[in-house]
Amino acid sequence: MGLIDMLKKDKEKLSKLPDRKSRINFIWDYYKILIIAALSVLCIILISFFSNLGKAETSMYVVLINNDSLIRECDDKVFDEVLKKGGYESRKKVDVNDKFQLGRELSEDTDSDTLQVLTALFMISDLDLYVSDQYWFDYFAKEDGFTDLRYLIDLSLLEENRDDIYYFENKNGQMIPVGVILRDGSLIHEAGYYHNDAFMGIVSQAENRDLAAIFVTQLLTDRK
Repeated sequence: MGLIDMLKKDKEKLSKLPDRKSRINFIWDYYKILIIAALSVLCIILISFFSNLGKAETSMYVVLINNDSLIRECDDKVFDEVLKKGGYESRKKVDVNDKFQLGRELSEDTDSDTLQVLTALFMISDLDLYVSDQYWFDYFAKEDGFTDLRYLIDLSLLEENRDDIYYFENKNGQMIPVGVILRDGSLIHEAGYYHNDAFMGIVSQAENRDLAAIFVTQLLTDRK
């Protein structure tokens, strides 16, 4: 039986049902799989739509792990200001997430959930710049989570700042410059985010890698 014939037959059955409740139950029993599938597709379309709306207003995504925003006010405008100083002019703004905490006391369950979220962000290109303490930087560095800075940053600038470039041994035993050590007095520290050394890297799968490179370049330039 074809789809049109089936629909005609169902329509006839529907018309013979005594009340509205019976008709609703009939439709649900026979078409619930199609209804659920249609709603699922609609949800995916809406999520994609609203996600793209957010991306249209965002220049770059930054995550700051174990920062001091829980105990003091921090200035997230530093990221837009550094990009502007580096020559990037746009109405788009940097999306800064400073809510993730890892390794805190009695936080094993929370850590597991947070790491799952962060791993997903690393994989789906929804993260451009990552900043954390050394332990959690190494956690993702060992999985090749960060870009070799030699491909994005002028080599002479890296050499001038060699004492603040962080090298990590990759799976082939090579020491790769994957991060910048942010020490006391850096723009990120002055914005209030950290009081100890922090480590910043450009994510390997970053969608806005060029902007992340502009940011790191300007950050290193301002330290000269």
